[in-house]
Amino acid sequence: MSESSLLAFGLIIGFVAYLLLYIGKGLQKYSIEGLKVDKTVKSKHSGIWIFGTILTSIYMFVQWGALLFAPINLIAPLEGVGLIILLLFSYYILKETITRIEIIGVVLIIVGIIFVTLFNINTGTISISDFNLGSFLVFLIPVFSIEAIAIIGSHLNDYKFAGLILGLTAGSCQAFQTVSKRITAVADPLITTAFTFVTFLMATLTLLITQYGLAKANANIVVPCFTSASVTLAILVGIVSLSETIHIMQIIGIIGVIVGMIFLTAFKEEIKSES
Repeated sequence: MSESSLLAFGLIIGFVAYLLLYIGKGLQKYSIEGLKVDKTVKSKHSGIWIFGTILTSIYMFVQWGALLFAPINLIAPLEGVGLIILLLFSYYILKETITRIEIIGVVLIIVGIIFVTLFNINTGTISISDFNLGSFLVFLIPVFSIEAIAIIGSHLNDYKFAGLILGLTAGSCQAFQTVSKRITAVADPLITTAFTFVTFLMATLTLLITQYGLAKANANIVVPCFTSASVTLAILVGIVSLSETIHIMQIIGIIGVIVGMIFLTAFKEEIKSES
């Protein structure tokens, strides 16, 4: 398979991964609203919630497959496509309105992903010579140390800035999960085994910290912080630890994707409360 075919295959799998993730989230949201009406877990909405949860779980492995064929800076921004899918799901299934700022967010995400894809200069393959463990740890250890201190400080101060801190921390776990999946593509049994373990560890931390954050703060604070950290940190760590190269036009595209994701998540509750 040629390099261009590898990249195209990775992009397709990546799109399917985020399709599964955000349809799953939409089904979970739909079922939770239904359970509020039914007031019992013994209803059709329980089955819908379980199905949505299965889809969000399958996402992890499908995204993993995408990262075996394409670099991080091509796959990570596709999370923006997932948010567009969730927006459409909410509009057609949950009958929620779409605001002007959300439409702007959709346009920014689409244009950003086009830029990221068109100006990619990386290949789909990865070798052991591309991987720098020292650079990976130089990011991982300080990031999690600072975030752990911030979480403790927030806890001691009645969860001040909890949404910001926990959102960024969960997003960091997601970012290192993404990078770890890409590292497992290195043709070395020891590295593959070690980073398979790291992937599952980061996936577990992502889930736990995200739920903790949503319990302590509003979603319109946690989610934008999560997605921003998830995409930007994953791409940055990929550059320094996997020798990935990024074009200036891709940087512009990534900024567009991140701003678009913030538009789709950060202002949702405020806008609805005003209308």
